[in-house]
Amino acid sequence: MNKMIKIIITLAIVMTGLMISGCTDSEPAPQQQFNHNLPVVPVAVDVTIGEALADPYAHETIRVTGIVNQTINVTGYTYMEITDSTGSLWVAGYSTQLNNGTEITATGNLNIEFTSPTMGRTFDIILFADSISGGNTSVSNSPHGSGTIVTGDINVTPVDGSTRIEDIKSMSAQLDGQVVKVSAEVVKNVVLIDEYFLTLDDGTGQLKARCPNTFNVSQGDSVVVTGSVMTDVDLGSGYYYEVLLQITDVE
Repeated sequence: MNKMIKIIITLAIVMTGLMISGCTDSEPAPQQQFNHNLPVVPVAVDVTIGEALADPYAHETIRVTGIVNQTINVTGYTYMEITDSTGSLWVAGYSTQLNNGTEITATGNLNIEFTSPTMGRTFDIILFADSISGGNTSVSNSPHGSGTIVTGDINVTPVDGSTRIEDIKSMSAQLDGQVVKVSAEVVKNVVLIDEYFLTLDDGTGQLKARCPNTFNVSQGDSVVVTGSVMTDVDLGSGYYYEVLLQITDVE
C-alpha cells in the first residue's frame, strides 16, 4: 500500500512539472516597459503656409519654409514675415539677424489672435518658433530635447524674495539643491500621469520645471512657484536638462 502511494505521489509531481513547463513555454514574452513620466515630444509636420493658415489646429507642431519679407526686432525676440507660393505667415523667435530674401525653415506652434503689447498689434495667426534655420543663422532648442517655446512679449514683475530665471541659470552651480521662489508665466504645460512638465518664462529667460498635478496649473497662468534647483538632470531617452526646477508649492 505504501509503495502504491509513493508511485502515485511521484507521478503527480512529474505531471505537475510538465504542466508548469508547458505553461511557461506558451506565455508571451513580457512587454517592454515604457517610462510614461517623460514628456511626449510631438513630431513636426511639414506644411505649406497656405495649409497652416487654412487649418491652424490640424497639427500640434508644424514646420514651414518661406522667404523673409520683413523683420521687426523687440527685446529678446525677432518677428519675421515669411512667404511661399501659398501665402504669408508671421513667425516669432529668439533674436536673430536675417536679411530680406533669405529662405528659412521654422518649426513650432501656431497661435491664434495673439496680441503683442510691444508692437501694439494683434496677429490673426502667428507661429511661435522653437527652431529657426536658414541662410547663415540657426536658432534652435537644446539638442537634448529640453525645448524652448517662444510666446511673445513677457515681462513678469518679481515678487519679494523671488529669483529671476536668468539668475538661476547663471548661478545654477551655486544654487544646485537650494530652494528658490520664481514669479513667472506658464508658457507650456505638458500633462503627464502624475505631474506637469512646465516651461516657465519671466521675461529674462525660460526654465523647465516638474510640478505635482495636485496643483492646478494651466498654460498662460501667472504663478509664483517654490522649488528646488537641480542641475545636470538626465531623465533618460535623450531628456537632459542643465537646470530643472522641482516645484513643491504654487501660489
